[in-house]
This record gives sequence, C-alpha cells and structure tokens, in this order.
Amino acid sequence: MSVRKFVLGLLDAAVKIAFVIVVILLISRYSSLAYNYGYHIFNQVPVSSGTGRTVTVTISEGDSASTIADKLASVGLITDKNLFKLQERLSDYHGMEAPGTYELSTAMTPEEMLQIMAAGSVKTTESGAQAGEDGSDSETESSEDAEPEVQEETNGG
Repeated sequence: MSVRKFVLGLLDAAVKIAFVIVVILLISRYSSLAYNYGYHIFNQVPVSSGTGRTVTVTISEGDSASTIADKLASVGLITDKNLFKLQERLSDYHGMEAPGTYELSTAMTPEEMLQIMAAGSVKTTESGAQAGEDGSDSETESSEDAEPEVQEETNGG
C-alpha cells in the first residue's frame, strides 16, 4: 500500500509540475505576442523601404476596417491584418475611411495610409484648416467637400 501511495504522490507531483510549466509557457508566449503588437501599434513600419511599390486600392461605401485590412493585405501593403485593425481602431482616423480609389505605396506606414483614406471625410476645424496631422490639404477624389466652403467665402466678401 505504501508503494501505491508513493507512486500516486509522484504522479500527482508530475502532473502539477507539468501544469505549471504549461502555464508558464502560455504566459510567456502571449506576453511576447502582446508586447510585439503594442510595440508595432505605436512604432509603425512600412512593408518596404525606399520608394516602394505603388498599388491602387478601391474602398467601397460601408467597408469595415476588417474589409479594408483584407484588401490591403491581399495587395501586399500590410503584413498583419489584425495589427492593422488595431492600428485603425487606435488611430485618429478610426471609422473615417472614405470610399474611393487610392494610390498607396508599400513605403507608407499604416497611419499614412489611413490618413490618405480618411482625407475625404476629415472635417474642417474652427480655424478653417483641415484637421489632419500637418494641416495641409490631402489630394483625394472626394476633396470636393472643402471647395464649396472656399467659394462661399470668396463670393460673400
């Protein structure tokens, strides 16, 4: 009977040790994954350096961030769809992607791509400047919204 207790005790200890090892490996794996995602959300890098390759992407009305991520990944503009969705969610351009056809480059960061895709839907601030990162006008096909305001100001003067 004592041999049986000894074997059961040894088996119990082995199972507990294996469980602790598995938990430590899971914590290590997922903490590394979380760190990498966090690092790349705020330290964005383009797919390629230099001038890159220019790709035409069409965003349709009602495309979600997930659909846009799929389109960008399929043409090689991003490498990780889930990371792009997180970057879009945490960016200043969340939900502001306007439908249209865009010329994007593999040398652009995801933030730069989002800025271009959102330029058509960016509202003007109280000072009349566009609410972009650098305050400059971005060239998109849907920049017609800003032109009538300028025409009204010059005609009303």
